[in-house]
Amino acid sequence: MEEPLLPRDEEFVPGTKTWQRSQLTVELEKVSRLAAPMATVTIAQYLLPVISVMVAGHNGELQLSGVALATSFTNVSGFSIMYGLVGALETLCGQAYGAKQYEKIGTYTYSAIASNIPICFLISVLWIYIDTLLISLGQDPDISKVAGSYAFWLIPALFGQAIVIPLTRFLQTQGLVLPLLYTAVTTLLFHIPVCWILVSLFGLGSNGAALAISVSFWFYALILACYVRFSTSCEKTRGFVSEDFVSCVKQFFQYGIPSAAMTCLEWWLFELLILLSGLLPNPKLETSVLSICKYQPDVLYVILTTAALHYVIPAGIAASVSTRVSNNLGAGNPQVARVSILAGLCLWFIESFIFSTLLFTCKNIVGYAFSNSKEVVGYVADLSPLLCLSFVLDGFTAVLNGVARGSGWQHIGAWNNVVSYYLVGAPVRVYLAFSREFNGKGLWCGVVVGSAVQAIILSFVTASMNWNEQAEEENSLNWKWIGINDEGCFLFNQFCFISILVYKCHSSIINK
Repeated sequence: MEEPLLPRDEEFVPGTKTWQRSQLTVELEKVSRLAAPMATVTIAQYLLPVISVMVAGHNGELQLSGVALATSFTNVSGFSIMYGLVGALETLCGQAYGAKQYEKIGTYTYSAIASNIPICFLISVLWIYIDTLLISLGQDPDISKVAGSYAFWLIPALFGQAIVIPLTRFLQTQGLVLPLLYTAVTTLLFHIPVCWILVSLFGLGSNGAALAISVSFWFYALILACYVRFSTSCEKTRGFVSEDFVSCVKQFFQYGIPSAAMTCLEWWLFELLILLSGLLPNPKLETSVLSICKYQPDVLYVILTTAALHYVIPAGIAASVSTRVSNNLGAGNPQVARVSILAGLCLWFIESFIFSTLLFTCKNIVGYAFSNSKEVVGYVADLSPLLCLSFVLDGFTAVLNGVARGSGWQHIGAWNNVVSYYLVGAPVRVYLAFSREFNGKGLWCGVVVGSAVQAIILSFVTASMNWNEQAEEENSLNWKWIGINDEGCFLFNQFCFISILVYKCHSSIINK
């Protein structure tokens, strides 16, 4: 088994300047080694459905509209929830690995997969009747039928993802990122010919595009499972402790529900942003420009936009910081965990400075990558300063959200998103866009304000945290079930409410 990516603290004296400088250098190297492969893995995973949508789009406008609608619906109602729930493993597996409780890591991972499968069945029932649901919400019947058929053939991908994401977190929290890199790139290379064969050669159209995603996800799951099963690097961590299984399932939901809230509340915000743009004057222009600027961790179309190409880098940094923080808290090294955060913020500062400067310098030509319309290009140039500020703020919050996941503060992140994006950002967004008639700029100003509030709250929480107590608390409570509290149930109810709200808004805008 590979050596844990943990610090050799005996070489330094904590609290001294020599230790701080030396450890910061070490952490910068370790965080960078984790972040670069994870950023590539993120790109490869996002490109799977994007390629299918691009191939399906060449079969006509109706196919493209149906696939786009189905993709949006399945993201909100399924994939985002799966992705968010598994964020619990960043806390549980990461801290177990740091504490050298290796047998717990495998049990947590298997409990996550076992917990995801029943949820997938519930989501699948919704996807089977998606065409009926969309028609009842006022969608075009022809588009709804294409969307329903696409979602049906995407159901196997949902079950594949229920296996892939836990195994990804299983390897990530152990610092085994190179296998993740190789498997993600291999799956992407496998997906391209499969998608072309099913869509073009067999003539399956949009159904073939969805089936290609499902086949590729299961191929992905198979090679990850084979690596976990046969690799000597996972020899100590792939075990299963049956007597701890029930308690591990409970712990998974304890952290998973707030983690899903934290992910989904931010994810759905940007879906609502595009929907609101359809209510503005000249909605075609506003929506086109905002789509160019739209970004978030887990949206499938976002990889095609300028901001999304930027976001995968802080997402990779966040994943690496989450791993380092959870490992060190589990190992009882709170001071090293603090240095890991500082190293992540240093990388964020360098990355955000470079990309913000590049975007601002090229603001008058960026729009041409997406449109030949001078009006769109000019509007993108006007929005570029706001987008540069978003680069800075969202990269910062991405890193601190990684700290939250690694430390087990998902509930704080969830409530922070409620306050910053919905209680503060949303009223500002609506006021500036509609009352002050700032249109798309007003919508994006609301996003920037929400991101700023989120950054301030996370900064305060992180700076005021007693890391020694945090490490002691994790060591004393990490293996005990506390229970899903009322807060978790409340957040789950908010999921359902906001999901219904998103699609009612979507229905009304499409009708207009």
